[in-house]
Amino acid sequence: MIRLFVTGTDTEIGKTTVSCTLLAAAQARGLRALAFKPAESGCTRDPDGELVAADAQRLWQAAGRGQSLESVCRYRFEEPVAPGVAAVRSGVEVDLGAICQYIRAACEPEPDLALVEGAGGLLVPLSARELIIDLAVALAWPLLIVARPGLGTINHTLLSIEAARSRSLEVRGVVFSDTGGVASAEAVASNASEIERLSGVRVLGCLPYLPGMTGHSVEQVAGSAGLLELLDPR
Repeated sequence: MIRLFVTGTDTEIGKTTVSCTLLAAAQARGLRALAFKPAESGCTRDPDGELVAADAQRLWQAAGRGQSLESVCRYRFEEPVAPGVAAVRSGVEVDLGAICQYIRAACEPEPDLALVEGAGGLLVPLSARELIIDLAVALAWPLLIVARPGLGTINHTLLSIEAARSRSLEVRGVVFSDTGGVASAEAVASNASEIERLSGVRVLGCLPYLPGMTGHSVEQVAGSAGLLELLDPR
């Protein structure tokens, strides 16, 4: 089973788009995939008053809807703040052990790909006591770090890598996500080169800005971001 924990150098960095691209590519190859977004804040309410986790729904759809939507996202919060902050304010106890237990149970029998997407970056509060990185450590799954390709990304990415290494987490690679379609090829190449030189971690590629991916196959898009190699068992 291929296991990946997708994190980012910031919020709104493109984690879900990268995750969905990877999940859809797995589906296109006939692989069975499961996705998890254990906690999501900034949820909206449907006409019945139920909280709707938009990112979790996208992951569920990209993974082929082979699991219940409830199993994708265990904790949903309306307030658009860190999950741990939202949990405290709403009086909800986020149970890290229970999260790990339900993810492991869902992965029996093992899928070809199991992907967990965090909230924000590694040091975002998950509960009153724990951070997203604590969930990554508890699962002990390799990290895929999603980063911006532009100015400032060297610092942000190196800080994320350093945080991961301080907790003995494996970093499989970095993927740039050009969420605004403004990154130049020169900036992408230069920043990737510096991150690799200073950290020893590979920058797999850059996910281009392709609204709706019209005219582009999932394989093409995933390939351009270097994601396809993650689907090869190690």
